[in-house]
Amino acid sequence: MTFNEAVKHKKNILKNSSEFTKTLYDYIIIPAQKEEGLKYIDEFRKSPSSFLDESCKAYSSDSNFKVFLFAKNQD
Repeated sequence: MTFNEAVKHKKNILKNSSEFTKTLYDYIIIPAQKEEGLKYIDEFRKSPSSFLDESCKAYSSDSNFKVFLFAKNQD
C-alpha cells in the first residue's frame, strides 16, 4: 500500500485497539519489501523515540508499505 494508505490503516487500527493493547505494542509503518522492512525494524529497535511514521520512507526503494505490530520492550 502507499504511505498515505498505511497511515490511514494505522489510524484505523489504533482507533479500534484497547488502551491495554497500546501499552504492549507499537504499530509502526515499515517498508513492504522483507529485507527493507527488517532493516527498518532493526534501526527502530535501537531508538524507537527518534523514529516518526515518515522515517520509513528512507528505507523503501519502491514506496510500498505495511503496518507492523511491534511488541514494546523487545530484547
